[in-house]
Amino acid sequence: MIRRQAKLVSLLLAVTLSLAGCMGLGGARSETIVIPDTEEQSQAGGDNAPFDVKTIYRVMSQGTVAGVPLGWLDQDALLSLMGDSSGASSLERVDYPYESHLKWRVAETKPDYMSLSPNGHSLVLLVPQADGSFALKLVSTANQEETALGQIGMYQIRSVKMGWSNNGRYFIYLSRNAVPGGDEIHVYDTATKSAKQYTAPDWKPTDTIASIHLSDDAESVAVVKISNRTSYVQFGGWSGSELSTSYEHFAARDSRVEWIHDDQIAFLGPEGTLYAYDRRNAALSILLEQTGMFRLSPDRKSVVYTQDKDTLYVASLYGNNVLNKTQIFRGLVPTLMEWSPDGGKLLLGGWKLYEQENPRPSQPAPIGMQNMVIEFK
Repeated sequence: MIRRQAKLVSLLLAVTLSLAGCMGLGGARSETIVIPDTEEQSQAGGDNAPFDVKTIYRVMSQGTVAGVPLGWLDQDALLSLMGDSSGASSLERVDYPYESHLKWRVAETKPDYMSLSPNGHSLVLLVPQADGSFALKLVSTANQEETALGQIGMYQIRSVKMGWSNNGRYFIYLSRNAVPGGDEIHVYDTATKSAKQYTAPDWKPTDTIASIHLSDDAESVAVVKISNRTSYVQFGGWSGSELSTSYEHFAARDSRVEWIHDDQIAFLGPEGTLYAYDRRNAALSILLEQTGMFRLSPDRKSVVYTQDKDTLYVASLYGNNVLNKTQIFRGLVPTLMEWSPDGGKLLLGGWKLYEQENPRPSQPAPIGMQNMVIEFK
């Protein structure tokens, strides 16, 4: 009885925060709050849970060359930034079982200035130039064909944000200017090799855009914006050549936004609740609570997420219900989670916390970055 009352209090608190978080655009609005049946969810797993781990592979565990995985090239191969003791770095293909690597091309920039498409077909690089500016270019991973996308000024580089649609067709990037209405949003279509440009007139120069996300049809946009030390997710689309926002909610500052479909997004609230918002019926659903990091599978039918910092779970997503919750790994605080294009594997990177047998009062310290691939049966 006490347990059920505690859950009820927790859910009522989440609803209160949800309603408060939807006041950012023009005051209160009518909104439907959908709360899942947590008792039913906890019983959904079991012997028939669809997530069984087949093998866990350490990535480049036997080599002496340091590597930073960027993502998947295909269902069996990774693209990694490799460096050696001389300070030279290169982009290299790391093939199954993730020990051997083959040089692909010289790395022209650092990992923060690279963005690999979810399907592994394209890599975007911000390459420093002699005059202090940066050339933005797209490289085909099939034949290394390069396409110039634009030029970023030295004063703009810290504000640049890049992203991809989940299908890997569209690339979106943002460059900001220190004047109202001077922000530029660019969308490049890799299929038609064409680009469009938009502005965001409602953003203030003092706002910080933490991330930008584009739907598969390139018609909807979500951003995580920090304004007056408060972070929000904003959901909208294009109105002519401008970004128009129709929904806003409090969000975790480092929240990722995932598209469940072109009209529905998933995001993390500041209290660790994983929400889904569907603009077709203005419904805000609670998917999970006490969540850290999350990623949806390519087919949007599964979700991988963390709880208690270093415990990794995977579950099925049916509508607004999360079922078949299964713990698949524990002991790593992830900074990277990427599904393979076929959804059969998960690239996991993060820090393992050092715990002494007789811990001191101070917090345990990380002892090194680890990367691995989890393969499902």
